[in-house]
Amino acid sequence: MARETLLDFFADFARQPGDFLVYDDGYRSRAWSYGDVGRAARGVAGRLRAAGIAKGQTVVLWSENRPEWVIALWGCLAEGVVVVPIDYRSSAAFLRRVQQIVQAKAVLAGADVELPDDGDPTPVWRLAELCRAALETDAPAPAAAVARDDIAEIIFTSGATADPKGVTITHRNVLANIVPIEREMAKYRKYARPFHPVRFLNLLPLSHMFGQAMATFVPPMLGGVVVFERSYNPAEIVRQIRTRRVSVLVCVPKLLDVLREHVLRLAPEAADPPPPGTHWMRRWWRYRRIHRMFGLKFWSAVVGAAPLEPELEEFWSRLGFLVVQGYGLTETAPIVTLNHPFHASKGTVGTPIAGVEVRVAPDGEILVRGDNVTGGYYNAPGETAEAFRDGWFHTGDIGAIDADGRLAIRGRKKEMIVTPQGLNVFPEDVERVLNDQPGVVESAVVGVTTGGEERVQAALVVTPGTDLDEVVRRANARLDDHQRVRAATVWPGAALPRTEGTAKLRRREVQRWLSR
Repeated sequence: MARETLLDFFADFARQPGDFLVYDDGYRSRAWSYGDVGRAARGVAGRLRAAGIAKGQTVVLWSENRPEWVIALWGCLAEGVVVVPIDYRSSAAFLRRVQQIVQAKAVLAGADVELPDDGDPTPVWRLAELCRAALETDAPAPAAAVARDDIAEIIFTSGATADPKGVTITHRNVLANIVPIEREMAKYRKYARPFHPVRFLNLLPLSHMFGQAMATFVPPMLGGVVVFERSYNPAEIVRQIRTRRVSVLVCVPKLLDVLREHVLRLAPEAADPPPPGTHWMRRWWRYRRIHRMFGLKFWSAVVGAAPLEPELEEFWSRLGFLVVQGYGLTETAPIVTLNHPFHASKGTVGTPIAGVEVRVAPDGEILVRGDNVTGGYYNAPGETAEAFRDGWFHTGDIGAIDADGRLAIRGRKKEMIVTPQGLNVFPEDVERVLNDQPGVVESAVVGVTTGGEERVQAALVVTPGTDLDEVVRRANARLDDHQRVRAATVWPGAALPRTEGTAKLRRREVQRWLSR
């Protein structure tokens, strides 16, 4: 069946039997069936209509991950109201700036956020109360005429500037991601029957496009269940996976790293690789204690929002778990490439999904075009013109495409260091070597200009007693001359600065600190 808008997708999944969304706050859990979500979403649409919030107007959705977030999203889409998601860890000041930019008509707030008492007249609706009331109403189907090129969401990618930049996402953009994945999944649906219902533990923020896709759009294709929880403690995550019989963990790579350390503490045998060519069944038996730890239904992790280190991917693959990664940006709604779950290629982010074109410019920048690509930034013609040239979206990422069409990511164009000899240094390459050194917890490599020349410098988090000079000497012995670290400093905190939710390294903050 052709899908003209996201509401066609919604109409299909809302008729499915079984549970869809589960929320565990550490004290109790609550499940929402597919039918519950459909009924509550129609009730939310009715509440918007009653409040006079019309098609094309905006509401801010500021909440932690919870089923009511997904319900509110569908309620807004059904009424043609534009959703503006904001990470619940964002500051109230950022919220107010975004509110003003989009002229929001209401704020839909979760339980873990507190709006400032600053006299702002914008109405605030608490999601739990809104959806509880919506579920009890028998609202009719919304009558708004929603079209394929209507804006569904505006997602603000950064709060670091005075005027945050909002990416406009249409129904067409999201469908360009959903439809190819849905068609591919249909080929394998019969093989998933032994795993039914496929349960996803989603720890990516719903305000992030990839986290949203893996909670809102992909699981219904399999009649799946999505579990949200509040804790990021590795022991609690493992417990949830085991007791809820989760098959797929959705998270950032940093969390997989934390879980690796947890596994190594409890099962040291995970550090010992099996002989080359060991059959997967023998490998499973070798690491059976680890599989019992997670439960026998758990088989895969889907990671996004940040690069996945090859050795981390190799660790989980060695244990017998499938790690699926892809590449995308908010501007591409979000998927550009995806590693096929049954034909994954380690060290790459897979091939473009159907309908998406990717090419690499002469300077190495990745360019993308397709129906999934946004039409531009909200009320920002200058930024739009800069990012979209000659029909292609300039991603700002550097990469390469191999002979089989698989994409490998090297780093960010703006973060690439150019030495006085004109040679390029990708920070991730140097960090990989530094992080291999004994005593190094994590590292950040940036370019610092001294004497008019850009030099490779590093900030490191190390264990007590680590000899920093020895770390740099050993690392430099493995690096090419132009990659070698010219200066290194111990970072003053227990961890390097990272973004909330997606855990991306804040290199600019490190660079400013090293440049003082």
